[in-house]
Amino acid sequence: MWAICQLEFFRLFKSMKSLITVAFIVGVSYWVSDLVNQAASFLPTQELAKGHALGVFALVMLFGPLFVFSLSHDVLNRELAGRTIRFLVTRTSRQKIIVGKFLGVLLFWLACMVVTFGVVLATVHTFDAKTFYQCVTLLVYCISLALLLSLAVPRPSYTMFLGIVVAMALPGVGLWSLFSSHPAAQWIAYLTPFKFIEKGVAWTGFIWLYAALFLTASIFLFRRRDC
Repeated sequence: MWAICQLEFFRLFKSMKSLITVAFIVGVSYWVSDLVNQAASFLPTQELAKGHALGVFALVMLFGPLFVFSLSHDVLNRELAGRTIRFLVTRTSRQKIIVGKFLGVLLFWLACMVVTFGVVLATVHTFDAKTFYQCVTLLVYCISLALLLSLAVPRPSYTMFLGIVVAMALPGVGLWSLFSSHPAAQWIAYLTPFKFIEKGVAWTGFIWLYAALFLTASIFLFRRRDC
């Protein structure tokens, strides 16, 4: 399982598209930090620290799903289509393959968040643990959903399109359900991670529960899949 985790992590790490994505996130974070620094004389110290983290938070909330799905939409069906999955199936259990893939992608994004928040830390010498946790929690939700989508849809070209659609719809539906007075909005809101994040850290446990359900469904589908 750990070998699969390492392989997936280094696959993402060596990808040019991944490096560009990380550079974009870090670059925007640095730019936001610079803007907040320019307003330092108008903000108290506590609000100044939150202002730096807020830029990262907004970026991940709006574009985090797009980043994850664009890089990991084919995390499993790529190997299923190329038949390379047979090599793994003969050497370890299918459950360990799913968990290993998930941990590998999560490790990559965790490293990305550490670097990004490191930029904020170097700027204001303050680490916002709450915002860091919220960003990681949203990414966990997206990674597990991308993994499930990669198993449910056999062709990588299809998941690339569907991943972009889901990644764009998820923040849109989430924000709409938060601010809409439509009767259905209050129910739809609890299908997205944004409602739980908005309600506070104590509620984010439900997001991890959703991630666990997605992973369980992925394991179930993979066990029924003929490789």
